[in-house]
Amino acid sequence: MIIKKKIKFLIVLISALLILFLIIKNNFFNINHYIFEKLPIKTKVIIRTIKKNTKNKQSNLKIFNNFFNDYSEKYLPETQQINLDFEIKKVIFDKNFKINKSHLEFIPKKSDKDKTHFYSFFIEQYKNDIIITDYIGNIYLIKKDSLLSKKNTLKLKKITTNLKVDKVLDILVHKDELFVSYAVGRENDCYNWNISKANLITNKINFVNFYSSNECTDQNYYQPNGGRIQSYIHENKTGILITIGDNTFKKMEEDSILGKILFIPFDGSDIVKFSSGHRNTQGLWTEDSIILSTEHGPRGGDEINRITLNSNYGWPYASYGEPYGQKFSEPKYFKDHESNGFTEPAFVFLKSIGISEIIKLPNNFSSFWKDNFILSSLWGHSIFRLKFDKDYNKVIFSEKIYIGQRIRDIMYIKDKRLIILALEEKGELGIIKTK
Repeated sequence: MIIKKKIKFLIVLISALLILFLIIKNNFFNINHYIFEKLPIKTKVIIRTIKKNTKNKQSNLKIFNNFFNDYSEKYLPETQQINLDFEIKKVIFDKNFKINKSHLEFIPKKSDKDKTHFYSFFIEQYKNDIIITDYIGNIYLIKKDSLLSKKNTLKLKKITTNLKVDKVLDILVHKDELFVSYAVGRENDCYNWNISKANLITNKINFVNFYSSNECTDQNYYQPNGGRIQSYIHENKTGILITIGDNTFKKMEEDSILGKILFIPFDGSDIVKFSSGHRNTQGLWTEDSIILSTEHGPRGGDEINRITLNSNYGWPYASYGEPYGQKFSEPKYFKDHESNGFTEPAFVFLKSIGISEIIKLPNNFSSFWKDNFILSSLWGHSIFRLKFDKDYNKVIFSEKIYIGQRIRDIMYIKDKRLIILALEEKGELGIIKTK
């Protein structure tokens, strides 16, 4: 009798498992959506990948490697030392923030090759407001407190301005002024770099020009790279640092701005070419005399650099990456910076993560995360928790925390103890806080 009951139980169990397998395999009742929504990270990337399982098995393997390929690697809400809450809020942008032919070339296609594109935007804070600027130049305000509401959707207040851009590259609040870095198209598919500023105290935000470059992008590589801005004090003068990209492989003349970081003083004195040898700097952080930048290398060579005056960081001669889509019998670039007269990076990501913004995290976020930095990534779909040595010349550790979406920008709201992520695949805000 007992044996018969055990056999009956096993038959029922096997039948139930078989039915469950068929339900998941064939996605009956949209079951995959509900299963993967309950993962610690609410990543829509995995859901889309599961739905296209039969179309792109290799892509599936790459996605799931993030879960099974690394010993003791953690994913939100759990990290090595603390647990986090992660919430995604949909942002309602203005209806003209959509893809049109005049902006199509600026936005890379999604990895699933659908006829949809990423929605890049940048975030800053001013008093009790969050300032959001989409890549076509619309500017919005939203109250900080709304980030803690139970609503899953955030409706933004659009601000009327006189700003006209082709592509926004970054924004910065310095004291009571908003600075916007952007590209403007010129003849022959050439784009230059610009900064405009506006006073935030007045009711109407009226922008005036702060800087426009005479030089523009190479016609063969017309995407405007770089454009990150931060305030800085150099030789007792306050001004703006701006990164100027250079995706070409040719040597730039000393008087060229391409591949440079520039310092532009507020007092109108001469612009300083602060550093050189940069390919595409997508992150910039300053504090006192310290400058850190993040830089897209060629395939396999994303860098974090400690920036010092008159230093050359190697591009297009030295890189730990190699050209895309090509194979060489010998390295294309020097694999040692210092011995070839260039400054070594503080850290290199092999493979590339699509490196983006970097910020220092105040110590009020967690006693376990003292003197830590947070780095965001695009193709890496992750943030990285970093700590540098006292001279900022070396990264002591890097902890990958998988998010599941491209992250264009990142900031920290100190009074709310919130890490805010600009998720550009669908135009959403990611909100991270400690449990």
